Amino acid sequence: MTVPTKKRAVKVAGRHHEPEPASPEPVAEPRRRVPLVLAVLAVVMAGLAGWFTLETRATNAVVAHNSALSDVAGTADAGKQISAALGTVFSYRYDDPAKSEQAAKDVLTGPALAQYEQLFGQVRKLAAEQQLVVTSTAVASGVKLLDGDRAALLVFLDQTGTRGDGQRSTGAAQLSVTAERVAGKWRVTGMSAA
Repeated sequence: MTVPTKKRAVKVAGRHHEPEPASPEPVAEPRRRVPLVLAVLAVVMAGLAGWFTLETRATNAVVAHNSALSDVAGTADAGKQISAALGTVFSYRYDDPAKSEQAAKDVLTGPALAQYEQLFGQVRKLAAEQQLVVTSTAVASGVKLLDGDRAALLVFLDQTGTRGDGQRSTGAAQLSVTAERVAGKWRVTGMSAA
């Protein structure tokens, strides 16, 4: 809609100027743009709502199976049993290898037991020659996953080795561990350096 304007004459320093006719400015029709903007905004919001819903469902599915943060007692039990088991398994006395081997059979199963037997097959040879005593202590552990009778942990071990000639060495190990609870007792099913 345009509004008619009056023509006015303007005098400047003795001269007479006629104003140029005002060009009608286009008037935006806000009433037409508002529904369009609202429609675009509604589509964007609906898309975001759908995406957030899918992300929430995926997160809830993972969390529903992982009770590591919600089951405090179960998490503490898994961490305590598995840490103690690894400390026992990775401690070794050259004069009593049967004790270590029995401990391994008690707390390791499947691939973890096979890994242990392969690793300590090499240690047995050197341990007798060097009169080696290795003490391992779990200093920290964290349960990454607790799903019923299955668990995944990260365990940090400090190890001290003493040879028959008195030489000492210290080291640390960081293990990523999977475990399974059988009849209330956690057994390690897999191990890898982390």
